[in-house]
Amino acid sequence: MASVESSSVPTAVRLAPPRVIGGVGGLVFVTTVVVQNVIRGSIAPKNDAAVSKVVEFYADHRSTTLVLAALFVVGAVGGAAFNAGLLSRLAAAPSRAPALAGTIGFIGVFALFSSVVATDVALSGYVHLGSPNTDVVSALWMLHNSLFGILGIALGIALAGFSAAAAAGGLVAAPWKQAGGVAGLLLAVSAATTPLALDGSPVMFVGLVGFLVWLVFVATTSRALLRNR
Repeated sequence: MASVESSSVPTAVRLAPPRVIGGVGGLVFVTTVVVQNVIRGSIAPKNDAAVSKVVEFYADHRSTTLVLAALFVVGAVGGAAFNAGLLSRLAAAPSRAPALAGTIGFIGVFALFSSVVATDVALSGYVHLGSPNTDVVSALWMLHNSLFGILGIALGIALAGFSAAAAAGGLVAAPWKQAGGVAGLLLAVSAATTPLALDGSPVMFVGLVGFLVWLVFVATTSRALLRNR
């Protein structure tokens, strides 16, 4: 029987290690989140804006809404890669439980922010049809802002869990456990005060510090994943 030459055996495709994919994904995630928030923060109406202002915004910024939706999709892929890379690095017993808790929070972030973006797209499409009913716009706008506010609790759980896991696994410095826990608590407080934020209260900005810590944490952890690949 003729022997099979080694050259006839297909060579397996070599993929980048999960930690590299996770590190790159995390940096992509942070970048898209920052860009989205800069855009929203500079032109979007306030929570308690008059319905006429909301209608005017969506009528004049349909292309912006489409760009934000596209950025969300890119960021979601990056975030999923980050989560997978982080779990591959923190699979050992000391960090497994908080890493899983962080993943549960991160899933909540995806679910809630997906709903925010979907409501954003619905508002844009509805206004674009012409002659929008102000009651419908008002209801959708309140739903949009409520989802965005409640998002803080999922983000807080993700940050507290991931920071504790990363610190326990030696991926980041030990103080990140305390920093992530405190920032996660601030995000939870922000989520709990969502009803006040809908009325225009600035109390939701309590969570801004926690949100900034989250971005710094993801960027820091992503760089650590790349260094420790």
